[in-house]
Amino acid sequence: MGFTLTIVGLALYMLNFTSPSYLLLLMLSAFFSVLPDIDLKLEVKHRRYTHNILMALSASLLVGLLTQYVNLGFMLGFMSCLLGFLCHITGDLLTYMAFPPLWPFVKKEISLRLFSSSNKVVNGLFMVLGVMILIFYVLKMGYLDALKLANLLS
Repeated sequence: MGFTLTIVGLALYMLNFTSPSYLLLLMLSAFFSVLPDIDLKLEVKHRRYTHNILMALSASLLVGLLTQYVNLGFMLGFMSCLLGFLCHITGDLLTYMAFPPLWPFVKKEISLRLFSSSNKVVNGLFMVLGVMILIFYVLKMGYLDALKLANLLS
């Protein structure tokens, strides 16, 4: 979640995409970023079936349909799930354990082998950084909304 908050939050902040709908996209992305690790609960080989582009697209389509059904819109669900999934996969690529992220298109297993996935320092730093970016994002969002309101009143 910390890695997703960091990457998606920073992108939204830098692109100046500050509105309640983008904040919801950010929060849902962080929520859905844990979805690839469902393989641990299902007791199937870790990172084999759930950590790839095919699963990311499939899950995102399903989530998009669900959010459309509850009147939140297809794109909100699709994009938040896709961003969360892709951030999770990208974060896992930084760890020691190789896996095929582009399966079924490319079956090669890859890993950048920078740190262990259980490294508490790295995970903690990403979480702190992600929460800090979230706070700055919300503050920026509030500031821009205040400016818009001030302009409307003048």
